[in-house]
Amino acid sequence: MRDAYCRVLNQDTDQEVVRYDLSEDVAPETSMILAEIYRDRTEWKFRAVSQGYATGLHGIATDFGISLD
Repeated sequence: MRDAYCRVLNQDTDQEVVRYDLSEDVAPETSMILAEIYRDRTEWKFRAVSQGYATGLHGIATDFGISLD
């Protein structure tokens, strides 16, 4: 994966509010969670995660307690 990034844009102005550039070597991973956007009380927050899974979607689902058939 090259030149990967996550960004949040202001919908009204189309300006970039935050950007996270992935700069790690992710060769063995087949799926990733790059970032999370969540609400904390009255405020929206952005957290860079960069969690890779060599086990693909199954690995992500398992971490979140979801069983895939």
